[in-house]
Amino acid sequence: RGRAGTFVKNTVEPALPARYLGIGAAPGADGLDLSTGTPDPSLLPLLREALERVTTRSLVWTTSYLDDPVLPQLAELLRSTWPFEPMRLTVVDGALDAMSRIVDHVVRLGDRVVMENPGFPPLIDLLERSGAEIIPVGLDGEGMILVELAHAMTLDPVAVFIQPRAQNPTGTNMSLARCAEIAAILADTTAWIVEDDHSGDIATGEDVSVGQHLPERTIHIRSYSKSHGPDLRIAAVGGAADVIDPLVARRMLGPGWTSRLLQAVLVELLTDPASVAAVTRARSTYAVRSLALRAGLAGQGVTSSMGDGINAWVEVADERSALVTLAALGVRVAPGTPFEVAPTRSHHVRVTSGLLREDDAAHLRLVISALTSAAKAGPTLRGV
Repeated sequence: RGRAGTFVKNTVEPALPARYLGIGAAPGADGLDLSTGTPDPSLLPLLREALERVTTRSLVWTTSYLDDPVLPQLAELLRSTWPFEPMRLTVVDGALDAMSRIVDHVVRLGDRVVMENPGFPPLIDLLERSGAEIIPVGLDGEGMILVELAHAMTLDPVAVFIQPRAQNPTGTNMSLARCAEIAAILADTTAWIVEDDHSGDIATGEDVSVGQHLPERTIHIRSYSKSHGPDLRIAAVGGAADVIDPLVARRMLGPGWTSRLLQAVLVELLTDPASVAAVTRARSTYAVRSLALRAGLAGQGVTSSMGDGINAWVEVADERSALVTLAALGVRVAPGTPFEVAPTRSHHVRVTSGLLREDDAAHLRLVISALTSAAKAGPTLRGV
């Protein structure tokens, strides 16, 4: 640049969501991929008939950009099944879209927030990007550990993030009693309660919500990705008006609304008897697969969380050694570290048990054998 001096172009790429990407950072394997946390496509309800019905008789075209963002039929279905009476209700483009918009509204730089440890890696990424200080709270078999939550609330967090059932990665379901106890701790605070029911209709656990006790401060998210298909990109958000009203207003200056065509498809899937039966069948199948994996591992002396949903949280002697051992045996799982807000007492890997074949005993034995070998593989002198 001559006398203006040397100019060095900044080539640093924008920071990518490290924990989210870290879920897939395990060594590659050409065989079975149990790292994804996605539903089994063969257990999703069929879309063809729903699409045909929507496009031939029930499609309502948008006539104004200011139309209600939620189809009336869908709003009625959601309200009839919501775990508490929501002050407001809307739909967005998936649970993570909901979480992102809620974080943008309620969390500011330097705020403290509470979340489960281990927890959902993309939420950790979102909160870290917002500049929040995350206070981790451990889990037991019924949900957040009360003494840890009570201590966390003395630090005046602005929000508490909870997965009420099929917690990712542990599969923990919050019990009714624990829900009431959590609500009692939160009652005298001003913190928002943000609940992510990401597994929705495929979870066997009861649809429990702190909103049953604190409806004016609870925002409950229900995803349909695992039950009806990730490509629908639909999640419902219901609860506190002071959060949902600004969320809807801000969306008007962006996407506006979630496709009413896709909303109509979801209405069909939620009301068609064959689709309802398919989701019921998926729920029971996932439960059978989860139990088969956990029972098989327990028989080999391997500890795993006895949880709900499509994932298992498996304890291992050394995370890196476990991942390498599994890759050599043709199995890929998710490393545990990206799920940890703070280090836990043991190493773990997350296994998508929902992708196993419960009707193939030989397949199941091979997976259990591989996981057993991996769980018991200790670190080598080279640290691998």
